[in-house]
Amino acid sequence: MPISPRTLSRGGVLVIGALTLAACKDSSTSPLNVTPDQLQAIGESVATELEGGVAQLTAQDVMNSNGGAPSFSRVPRSPAAMFGRSMSRASSTTDIAQCGVASQNPPVDSDGDGIPDNWSLTFSLPACHFADQTNSYDITGALHVTDTQPGTAGLALSFGLDNFKLAFSGADGSGYVSRDGTASVNVSGSGLSQTEDWTEVALLTGVTSATVDINWTSTFAAAAGQSITAGHSLPDGTYTPNGTVGFRQGNRVASFSVTTMDPLQYSASCAAGVAQGTSITPFSAGRIRVAVTSQEGSGFADVTYSSCNSATVTLVSQ
Repeated sequence: MPISPRTLSRGGVLVIGALTLAACKDSSTSPLNVTPDQLQAIGESVATELEGGVAQLTAQDVMNSNGGAPSFSRVPRSPAAMFGRSMSRASSTTDIAQCGVASQNPPVDSDGDGIPDNWSLTFSLPACHFADQTNSYDITGALHVTDTQPGTAGLALSFGLDNFKLAFSGADGSGYVSRDGTASVNVSGSGLSQTEDWTEVALLTGVTSATVDINWTSTFAAAAGQSITAGHSLPDGTYTPNGTVGFRQGNRVASFSVTTMDPLQYSASCAAGVAQGTSITPFSAGRIRVAVTSQEGSGFADVTYSSCNSATVTLVSQ
């Protein structure tokens, strides 16, 4: 399945989005009250994470997307810009892969199923230092991909990010976004099952650092008459994610549940359109509910997809 710039930029989305829960001044000791606007922002961030999640079901997609590592396109221009949800576009996400050093080239793949036996891409300085007219970026850490059944051609794999950090500095401020954790894909009775366990941290000038824990599982089932084949793009099917997102900033905490209300309808033609610039998401229909429980109350919003367009986030209750 082709990878889109939107998918490539998913890493760091949730932790940056979660920082909108903070006031522009340090308020890490005050109770956390998630406003409707903030819940909408989190819903949009969850939507982008889900779009990236379905693009992590094959090894080729994981390697093309750097395992969902944070990218330049998600770095705020400044703390003030972040609260206005304006993100920097200073450099392309492809720069990240170009500076990484692969453990093997080409990757060793004993059973020829497109999943490397044990492959890694390491990011280090000075090769992974980038600068433009106003900002500089340093990338460190590693992506690893492993075939959990290296002697048998199949679809099972595991991957992770180890100490991946994108640090940035400029006239308006500095900070970093990091992502660590693991994910796996296994073959289930009806298709594929996916497990994700990530921790993201963001530290920006003038804002208390925040941590987001992402834990969810999902399944992908091919549509009737279609099949999932190793080394090929995903067919039409249904994607069903469920899990939690936990936010921590000082003494402020919130828990978001992510629940599938109507399975997301994955469209192979929509996915191809994303790569070609004619579609925005790979989903043609479906609805996810994002519910929040915080120190000052609860509420939920629905994330709805239709016709390969951006998700619509609707506040249902606050």
